[in-house]
Formats: sequence, structure tokens, C-alpha cells
Amino acid sequence: MTKAAEELHLTQPAVSIQLKNFQDQFEIPLTEIVGRKIFITDFGKEIAITAENILNQVYAINYKTLAHKGQLAGCLKISVVSTDKYVMPCFLSDFLKQHQRIIEWLG
Repeated sequence: MTKAAEELHLTQPAVSIQLKNFQDQFEIPLTEIVGRKIFITDFGKEIAITAENILNQVYAINYKTLAHKGQLAGCLKISVVSTDKYVMPCFLSDFLKQHQRIIEWLG
């Protein structure tokens, strides 16, 4: 819970409450606690996959809506040589400011 809270930028109690509220929607456990560790059950994994698919469909609808309005949206992936990873953000900054719905990923 602590790692999840850190990654979500939430407090650990807030994550615990949200997980409990989500669990209350189902009769079958999504997680199980063994010792001091929490594990996702097989059912929980299936629900996670289904939820991710739903979110992907929502994103797709939003992207299509923006596209019909003439706006660019989505994830921009660019491959560059290692030395260009410091230069490319400079070249892309104006483009990303103009198209704020583009998700920037530079790794």
C-alpha cells in the first residue's frame, strides 16, 4: 500500500480506503493478505485487465473526438540516438505547447 500511495501521490490511508470501496463492489476478493504483504487474487487480476480495457476505450473515444475537432492527441514516441535525447526536447517544445493533448515520453 505504501508503494502504491507513493506512486499515486496519495496517502496510504487514502489508497486503503479507495481499495476497500472498490472491493465492496464485488462479492469475490480482489486481494488477499499473507503475512504483511498484499497479493492480487486471480479474480482481481481479471478485474484489473477489464478496467484497463475500459480506460483504453475511454481514451480512444477522447482521441477520436479531438481528432474530429481537428486537434492532435495521443502518445508521441520518438527514437533518437543517445546524444539527441538532450536536444530533441528543445525541438519538440513548441510542437508540444501547440498540441497539449500529445503525451510526451522521452526515455
